[in-house]
This record gives sequence, C-alpha cells and structure tokens, in this order.
Amino acid sequence: MKDEIAATVFFITKLVRREERLSKHKVEKFAAKLTTILFEKYKNHWYPENPSRGQAFRCIRINKHQARDPLLEQACVQSHLDFSLLGLPKEMTLWVDPFQVCCRYGERSRPFTVARFDGQENPELPQQISLAVGRAALDYHSSTSSDEESFSKEPRAIPTVSNPNSIYQFDFCKAPPQPWWPYLHRKPHLAEGSHFGQHRGHRSYRPTATFAGPRVDRYHWINTKR
Repeated sequence: MKDEIAATVFFITKLVRREERLSKHKVEKFAAKLTTILFEKYKNHWYPENPSRGQAFRCIRINKHQARDPLLEQACVQSHLDFSLLGLPKEMTLWVDPFQVCCRYGERSRPFTVARFDGQENPELPQQISLAVGRAALDYHSSTSSDEESFSKEPRAIPTVSNPNSIYQFDFCKAPPQPWWPYLHRKPHLAEGSHFGQHRGHRSYRPTATFAGPRVDRYHWINTKR
C-alpha cells in the first residue's frame, strides 16, 4: 500500500509544482500531510487479493459536482494552504488500487496508468510518473475540446418521432395537399346494374366538402372517423 500511496502523492505534487504557485517547502508539507491522510483512509480498505474491491472508496475525484476532493482539501487545511493554489484540473479522477494507480483527466477521456507494481523495484518509476503528468495534460485539453464540440452539436429542436406507426409521424400542417386525401375514408360506391347489387338501405356517397386531412383538435388527437 505504501508504494501506491507514494506514487499517488508524487503524481499530485508534480501537478502542483508544474503550476509554480507554491514554494518547495509548502509543497513538501502538503505532500506529507496527504500521505498520512491516505494511509489512515485506506488502511482498512485495502484488498490485495481483490484489487477492485473498495475502488470507489479509495477514489480521489474532482469534477463539476465536487470541486474539491475531501482528502485533498483536508491536506490543504492541515498544511495551511488554499486549495485553489494547488492549480489542479477541474476534472480529474485517481484510482488508487493494490498494484496499480490510474488517472483520468476530464470525464470523457480514457484512463491511463500512472504506476504499476509487480513486487519488484522499478528505478524508472519517477520518470514514468512524470511522463504520466504530461500525458494527463494532453488528455485533459482534448477532452475539454471534445466536450465543447459535442455540446455545440446537440439538437435544439424536438426530434421527430421515429415510430412509423405513430399518428404523430406525419405533419399535416406542413405537408402540401395530396390528390388522394379526399378518398382516404370514402365508402365504396357500387354502380347501377352491378351484379353484386346494392345492400338494402344503401345510400350513395355524396361528398359534402373537400377533405383536407385528419382533424387535429386542441389536444393533438387525430380523429380518424371523419
């Protein structure tokens, strides 16, 4: 657990140092407080036999719904720092799990590995974390631009009904009159002398007015019996 926490604190402090808003002494004090807080938080929720267990509990997250992660803010309070001076991104997620630390910049970017542990010493680990910091920045900017682009492309009009059997599928108000509309509900008329004969009491059809389409009343129901 100590290796994963050390990698997490190192990654976060690299992000803070990149902004150059705090002195070296203040950053080191913040890192020491954060390390202690993470140990107390994770010590009873660490499962090497099942690394995904407790993942949400150990997650460090900043987004529009939670502008300040409670653990990071607690470390700021104990080290007498203003959270805004950390210069952390507005959207960042860190998963601190046994044998692996992953990060995601932005809510739509793909997670990437910050550090992985297989039981052996890795002298290149600090360099790998530094590269992860640079990659995280690129992922964050690309995610932000894609979010803005997708937002601008959202439809502003109510989408049409896709059900072909829906009575709202055809807009009679905008469609031009069709020559077949007057015959939609006309009753069959048999000519005189037909061998089928006419039914007793049958009345020949006398159109009273040109039919302009199904009636749409104030509640938008279509009267199909007209």
